[in-house]
Amino acid sequence: MNLRTLLLVSAALIALLAGIGIAVLGQQRPSVEALWLKQPRPLVEVTLQDQLREPFGQAQLQGKWTLLFIGYTSCPDICPTTMADLARLYPKLAMDNLQVVMLSADPVRDTPDRLDEYIYHFEPSFKGVTGEHSQLYPFTQSLGLVYALVDSPTGGDYLVDHSADIVLINPQGQLEAIFRPQDLGPGQLRTVSMAQIERELPKIVDYQS
Repeated sequence: MNLRTLLLVSAALIALLAGIGIAVLGQQRPSVEALWLKQPRPLVEVTLQDQLREPFGQAQLQGKWTLLFIGYTSCPDICPTTMADLARLYPKLAMDNLQVVMLSADPVRDTPDRLDEYIYHFEPSFKGVTGEHSQLYPFTQSLGLVYALVDSPTGGDYLVDHSADIVLINPQGQLEAIFRPQDLGPGQLRTVSMAQIERELPKIVDYQS
């Protein structure tokens, strides 16, 4: 191989490596504050029911991005605040394949009719789902969420302590990311920042598309 040919081959190789480097850089995961799993986590199979008495399980998670949080309709603070915030955020995201789900951890009181009335008050297109605790416990654990029934300190109806996180489920029905509540200091309601979701959700979706 003469010198001229060697130089041409070297130049071509350098150009090829440079092109590969640019392509790799273009595929780097964007930086987000959310807990974005390196490998999406499979969820346990469940058979739940939505506010319209329709089944809700893995089949209803396929082909859509899902923002899901755990709560209950008798919740005095975090749940109505989160629902109202998500209702305001939803049109801003402008995603046809996005659904918002409130998973009720209070199946005794949260009947389909009660869930339907509650969901409709905030955003009729949202889903409210629940099921037996034997289904809810393993499902919430696979989502990285927790809840517990506790006695009311005032002697009234029981309360439900629950995570304030909002989880992102990908179109394969797997846990993709978790948006954590803001720490606003003593006496402040800890809820997830809607500005963070509005900023970071499109980044995650675009990267995985």
